[in-house]
Amino acid sequence: RIILPSRTHLRVLVTASDVLHSWAVPSLGVKMDACPGRLNQTSIFLNREGVFYGQCSEICGVNHGFMPIVVESVSLDKYVSWVVSQT
Repeated sequence: RIILPSRTHLRVLVTASDVLHSWAVPSLGVKMDACPGRLNQTSIFLNREGVFYGQCSEICGVNHGFMPIVVESVSLDKYVSWVVSQT
């Protein structure tokens, strides 16, 4: 699960440490390949708060089916409070 602020332009950097992956969250219109040794980027703008689900859409190995992606979009105030609580 990744927590991100809503109503904010975000730059997402994606890479992998083992094999090819494809980070996909269809409801956000995002699909980005993660390649070992490479750094890919995309940008997203979360219009509303909520929980969005995706998955790795690359056949990357035995546990491919157990790689869910969860993006939680919260208000900027809640995001800042969450970041402060993590340190």
